[in-house]
Amino acid sequence: MENPPDETGAPTGEPEKPADARLVRKLVTILSADVAEYSRLMAEDEEQTLHLFREHSQTFQTLVDSHHGRIFNTAGDAILAEFTSPVEAVRCATDIQSALRTRNDQFPLNRQVRFRIGVNLGDVMVQNSDLLGDGVNVAARLQGAAAPGGICISGSVYDQIRNKLSLGFESKGEQRFKNIPEPIRTFTIAGTNEEGLQQPAKKPAGGSGQSIVVAALAVLVLAGGYWAYSNFRPAPKVEKAPAAVVAPVSAPAPAPAAPVVAPPPVVAPQASNPPVSELSRLIRNANIADSKCTDGSGDLDETGRACAERDRLVEVLADRGWCRGSQGGRSWQRCAR
Repeated sequence: MENPPDETGAPTGEPEKPADARLVRKLVTILSADVAEYSRLMAEDEEQTLHLFREHSQTFQTLVDSHHGRIFNTAGDAILAEFTSPVEAVRCATDIQSALRTRNDQFPLNRQVRFRIGVNLGDVMVQNSDLLGDGVNVAARLQGAAAPGGICISGSVYDQIRNKLSLGFESKGEQRFKNIPEPIRTFTIAGTNEEGLQQPAKKPAGGSGQSIVVAALAVLVLAGGYWAYSNFRPAPKVEKAPAAVVAPVSAPAPAPAAPVVAPPPVVAPQASNPPVSELSRLIRNANIADSKCTDGSGDLDETGRACAERDRLVEVLADRGWCRGSQGGRSWQRCAR
């Protein structure tokens, strides 16, 4: 229907659009992601958190593009992307978590920017470049149920990918989510949701480091106690010889009993100075680990383990009063007090 004519009788403007124009709908796979504990991270250090989030978002965008997806909405720390294929959507989600895990390993646990990801296959409405509807809402609820660094998918996605991807899945049964009328079959991808569907309790900063220190101290205490017991245990007591059997009158007199020998005085152990053999072993092992750590020609995992072992032995020797020489290298000397 054209617009009514103006005073001159000529029609004005463009033809009017019908008021009952139908919405465009389509079936797509929605990937919903946001940052776990984003408010706490921003409260502690806004600039660093924003810098890390921008770097992670660039990685996110690159991987979405490489898997033929499209980011159609962002708000704060949330990212929404669409894919025509559930297989590509899940591949993209696992690649994102793997790439971001490598980046996060450079930072302490309490400063890592980790995404939760939910993936759902559903019918949505198209509004300009945005997508709306129940299919998007379910993806957002699944994302909220995932653990930090984890991936949660709906049963509709699982049905499409279970025989097409070499991944392990763990069924969480039918889950009820806020404002979603029907329960949703829910699965997690093995290796990403170790912490479970519920949000884990906050761990103190540096908790894993403290556990390592406590374990190392426990080993040192046990080793020191065994060494002290082995080197300074008292000499065994010499028991008196049993009394001789009374012989007939004609028999010779029995030999006198052996004198009781007093045990030698017990010398108090000096726990601060380990035996020379143990000290030499610790220093030798520290130098061997340092050589493997600085070599750089071996496997990265093996090199990392060698560096970690070297650092542990350096701490053990420092506790016992030995430090590296002033010129570095593999020479050792008494620590300055």
